[in-house]
Amino acid sequence: MGILLKESPYNLFKSLESIYLLDKASVGYGKDLLDQIIVPIDKLKFNKLIYDKNKDNDFYMKIGDNHRIINKYRKEETNIQVKNSHILMKTNIISKNIQKFLPLNGLFACDFENKDYFWLEELVRL
Repeated sequence: MGILLKESPYNLFKSLESIYLLDKASVGYGKDLLDQIIVPIDKLKFNKLIYDKNKDNDFYMKIGDNHRIINKYRKEETNIQVKNSHILMKTNIISKNIQKFLPLNGLFACDFENKDYFWLEELVRL
């Protein structure tokens, strides 16, 4: 299934968006759909990877599964939350160097509010 979705990111985005837009009464149904699309992640492993990559950054802090980078000189605020099914990243700066924060491969990024989506490797190659 991953290979099929890799070749059609629009379909993957629309599938994830339809789950995101479900009402609260359909949470069980949405969870079942999400389980068919995604592979659960190892929270401990990804928290450690993100921490190890950023621990020497003076602007970095970690609280539980939440990683924050606040660089007042660049007016940059990045918040990364590691969940069981996904990694939620909110940032005010889009950079090709996104892997400095997320040293991971095979990630699909979705911005449902702005209808934007891409494979992380595609952004890095730009």
